[in-house]
Amino acid sequence: MIEADSLAHELIVLNESDLQDRTGFAVASEATGWLTTTHPEVQDPAVLRRFHRAIRARVDAVWLEERTNIQAVLANLYRQLMSANDLAATRAFIASPAGQNFGRMLVGADIHLLDGTASDALYRRFFPELPGLLDAAQKRAAE
Repeated sequence: MIEADSLAHELIVLNESDLQDRTGFAVASEATGWLTTTHPEVQDPAVLRRFHRAIRARVDAVWLEERTNIQAVLANLYRQLMSANDLAATRAFIASPAGQNFGRMLVGADIHLLDGTASDALYRRFFPELPGLLDAAQKRAAE
């Protein structure tokens, strides 16, 4: 359990700003999908841009608070996929210079493990806020 938590933490920290940015984009894309499905009448590009930016700002605002939740989900996934010995060996590799480079590539890779986990966790948090964010985006675009 400790190995999985530590591995998840180490991988998040390796390239956190990139992970946060990609997570914000993924959450905003998911929210835009909700918007186009739930409110197909909303077509104004200014509203869509403001809505997208509002979601990205919310991700940035809660990132530090939610990072722990993201790490927990990721650690649970690692526990399901790997034995304690494999987790310890992976952590030892990630601690090496080659492992650090590999970890950065893994975090930056388009495999959606880290950013998919992060965006899913944050999207669930923001889903109840989407109507309010849409209303605010529409009001600002109308000004």
